[in-house]
Amino acid sequence: RRGSNSDDDDNMTPAQSRRKAQNRAAQRAFRERKERHVKDLEAKLAALQKDSATVAEENERLKLQLQKAATENEILKATAAHPHRGHSEPLPTAGPMRYSPTDFYTEVLHAHENKTPSHRIVTSDTGERLLAAGATWDYIIKHPLYIKGLVDVGDVSDRLKKVAKCDGQGPVFEEREIIDAIEKSVASGSDELL
Repeated sequence: RRGSNSDDDDNMTPAQSRRKAQNRAAQRAFRERKERHVKDLEAKLAALQKDSATVAEENERLKLQLQKAATENEILKATAAHPHRGHSEPLPTAGPMRYSPTDFYTEVLHAHENKTPSHRIVTSDTGERLLAAGATWDYIIKHPLYIKGLVDVGDVSDRLKKVAKCDGQGPVFEEREIIDAIEKSVASGSDELL
């Protein structure tokens, strides 16, 4: 049938009228349920996004704590690695042994935005190994000249400050520059080292 709703309603039997009213009520109930469901889903999405952001922040905080703990561990290992160098006498207070990793990091990272010592080792485009501050310290203290007590770490850090590069994650030093700085610090012949 075509025509206005009022004409249709007038021509319906009571059963058809009830059925039409039931259909409208069912459609309205369906729309209301659908709207509630969409609102519930939107609320759940907002809560999940908030939780995700919180978890990401916590993850970053824990990563920084882990990196700090790893660096502190390396520093403790480095400072405890040669307590007596095979002798019964304590280490001398002069020379390179009075230079701590913290002093080294402070010196070489002074001019850089990223002051967190990193133990990254990457390779440059030319194939040269690039060592971050923490890895550089590890390299220095494992060098045979350092083990013999001949390296002036203060002099090494002064030399390395001048040749630091940035690899996008912080300062790094070319391996050959580190070796050169170690050898030149020994060759400088400071009386303090004797």
